[in-house]
Amino acid sequence: MNAGAYSDLVTIQRLTEKRDKDGFSQTVWEDYYSNYAYVNKLSGSEFWQAAETAAQSTIRFEMRYHTQLECVDTKNYRLVFRGRIFNITNVDNVMFKNETVKISGIEVV
Repeated sequence: MNAGAYSDLVTIQRLTEKRDKDGFSQTVWEDYYSNYAYVNKLSGSEFWQAAETAAQSTIRFEMRYHTQLECVDTKNYRLVFRGRIFNITNVDNVMFKNETVKISGIEVV
C-alpha cells in the first residue's frame, strides 16, 4: 500500500488506573499511541462474518507496524477516530512481518 493511503489520524487509548486528589483509584482512558492509518469498512466475507455477530459498524484500521502496537489487546485498549470511539475486536500483525498491523473495531454507541 502506498504511503498516501495512510491519511486518517487514529489514536489508540489505554485503560489506566490513576489516583485522584483524595487518593481514590479510578480507571481512565489515556492516549497511548497516535498515527496515520488507512480506514475502511469491512467488505465481502469480512462484512458477513461481522454481521453474524451484529457488528454492523465494524471498521478496519490498517497502519504501519510500530513496537508500541505489540501490546495492544482487545480488553485494555480502544481506538478514537474522528471523535468516535471503537472497541478493538481484533489485532493482526499481518503475516508476522512487522510491516503492517490491521485492527478491527466496533463503534461504541
